[in-house]
Order: sequence, then structure tokens, then C-alpha cells
Amino acid sequence: MQWISEYSSALNFFVNLGMLLAWVAYLHLFLVTYMRARRPRIIINRVSGSDLNGLCLLSNMSQEPVYAQNVYCTIHRASGDLSATITDREILQRSAEGDRPDGVTANGPLNRGEFMTLGSFRNLLDITAEQAEDYDGSGIPDDVERFQIMVVGAFGGDDLEVAAQREFRVDRSSDPWQVVPVSPQTRQISSRSERKRIRQMIKSELEQV
Repeated sequence: MQWISEYSSALNFFVNLGMLLAWVAYLHLFLVTYMRARRPRIIINRVSGSDLNGLCLLSNMSQEPVYAQNVYCTIHRASGDLSATITDREILQRSAEGDRPDGVTANGPLNRGEFMTLGSFRNLLDITAEQAEDYDGSGIPDDVERFQIMVVGAFGGDDLEVAAQREFRVDRSSDPWQVVPVSPQTRQISSRSERKRIRQMIKSELEQV
């Protein structure tokens, strides 16, 4: 055991180094888990059918509450894009013309695991086409190819808005037209640069009112 005494300083160094590395790894794991839990996760999905009469569902799968503030819809077509901001009043008025599903709204708080309905895809596209400045037709354009739904909301105690975006393809070869998600997941807009851009977009809209 004499060699232990001779190399005790070196052994203590390596033992302490190992403990330090273990604590660093533990701290890294804790931070990764914490940041993942703090990350917003808003899901935009299609329910109650796959055609235009299907409903657009907004779900909060984050660990913290989300307050949905704004809904944006962009119609992509061969002759140009059409974009509009859809308000809660417009969704409710349009939904009231038929059988309005419970919970149809464009804004409001969502706790973890809660959801709200934005109404049917047909209503969302109708409102977008009616509000678009560069479209003088009536109803959904015949040459619609895809459309994009973006929801902007306040998340937890963050000072900047977060957003979620999902794109859908319109299959016009079917009767009725089918709504098909372009990607399997909703895109989360959570980087600070993108969130600053969204904040500027909202401020610009308010200045035009």
C-alpha cells in the first residue's frame, strides 16, 4: 500500500476530476431537460374529416400555458399568394352560419394539453380570399394549390411572442377537395430572430388600424 501513499496526491486529483466531470454531466443533462420543457410546442392539426369542411385544431403540448393571439392564413396559388389576418369575430360570425362546433375561436388561453378549434378550413380560406386586397373573386380561388396557417401567441413569461406554422396541400383532383398536410409536424417558430420579426409584423399591423 506504499504506492498509494506515494501517489495519493495524483489519486486525489483524478478522483476530484472524475467527480467534477460527473457533476458537469449532471448539470448539462438538467439544463437540457429544463430547456426542452420550456420550449413551446403548439400543434396545428386536421380533425373531423380530410376535406375542406374538416376542422383546424390548435393544441398546446407545451409545459406552460399559451395564449393564442393572432391567426394568419396564406393561400398559395399559381397566379399569386393571398394573405390575411383572421380575427376571432370573423371566425365566430362565419361559423354561426352553420352548425358551430364548441370552442370555435381565434384567441384565448390554452393550458397544457388543452385545445381550441379555429373552425373549418373552408371558412378560413373563404375569409382569407375575401380579405385579400389583390383578389376580386368570390370564395376560394379555383387555382389554390397550398395554404399555410400560422398561429401567434404569448408563452409563459417570455417577452416575445412565439408562433407555430403548418402548411397543407389542396388535392383538387378529388371531389370534394381534400386537405393534406405537407409535413408530418407543425413547425415551431421559437428562435429569437424570428420572434422579433413577428413582433415587428404585429406592430406594423397595429399602426395600420
